[in-house]
Amino acid sequence: MSSPLISVIVPNLNSPLIDRTIEALRAQTVDPHRVEILVVGLDELGLVQTDERVRLISDGGRASAASNRNRGMAAAEGDIFCFTDADCIPAPDWLERITAPYVDEWVSVVGGGVSFEQGNYWSLCDNLSWFYQFLSSSPLGLRPHLPSLNLSIRREVFEDVGGMSDAYPVAAGEDTEWTERMAQARYALHFVPDAFVTHIDRRTSLTALWQHGYSYGQYSPKIGYPGGQPPAHAPAPALTERLLPQHWWLMLLLSPLFASLATLRVLRSHSIWQAAPGIWLSKLAWCFGAAHTLRRRKIA
Repeated sequence: MSSPLISVIVPNLNSPLIDRTIEALRAQTVDPHRVEILVVGLDELGLVQTDERVRLISDGGRASAASNRNRGMAAAEGDIFCFTDADCIPAPDWLERITAPYVDEWVSVVGGGVSFEQGNYWSLCDNLSWFYQFLSSSPLGLRPHLPSLNLSIRREVFEDVGGMSDAYPVAAGEDTEWTERMAQARYALHFVPDAFVTHIDRRTSLTALWQHGYSYGQYSPKIGYPGGQPPAHAPAPALTERLLPQHWWLMLLLSPLFASLATLRVLRSHSIWQAAPGIWLSKLAWCFGAAHTLRRRKIA
């Protein structure tokens, strides 16, 4: 039986690193004839060199990462869709490792690990805060959700649960909602840490870290769905999510406590205690962003 064709989908919004991402994808250890690379979005810097392996899909307009991934899946020809981001450098054997579990016909969703450089304090804190469950040093196993910077699915999953929700205007929360929807549809979410990508985090200042956390809070599925109503097959919220306050003033009041508990959860997994202040600030920003959304709904 021939190996399935792999479609790698990379959303891009003028990333200055996209050429490095494509170079790493071209250098993968799998048979290049099995792989198509779809870069979807804007490349006004002219860094995407297209050929028989690399396609640029763009209508010249700005679109969200969720929309660009959906466009990529609609145009993809592969049996397996693999996703990474335009600020990530996949390891040379990334595709080989993230697609290896598909020899089992019961495997339909596989996510991989995240690696990062630790030179900048704020980028270290940002990566630990949001990817602590998905580091390349994390244990193999199942996860309740997976991030889209290192994710793969069978085509059938897309056809069954649909694409990402277009209600997310920025890259924040859309992958959590999507993969939780897959889990609700009874797809097991497998995590394979040695199929890793290196995330080149450009959030190298306190301001950038705060803005990232704030956006995550604004669009978090834990406080509901941006469109007002959950999409079809949306999972019921977990107990811990149901305990989150749904009044903006209570979220603000309790935000130091929630930020502290979330920071401790990160540090229990990875004891990099010098990062505690930065992680706490990113979690506090999340609470402020969530409070902003809750207040906006109250006013509306």
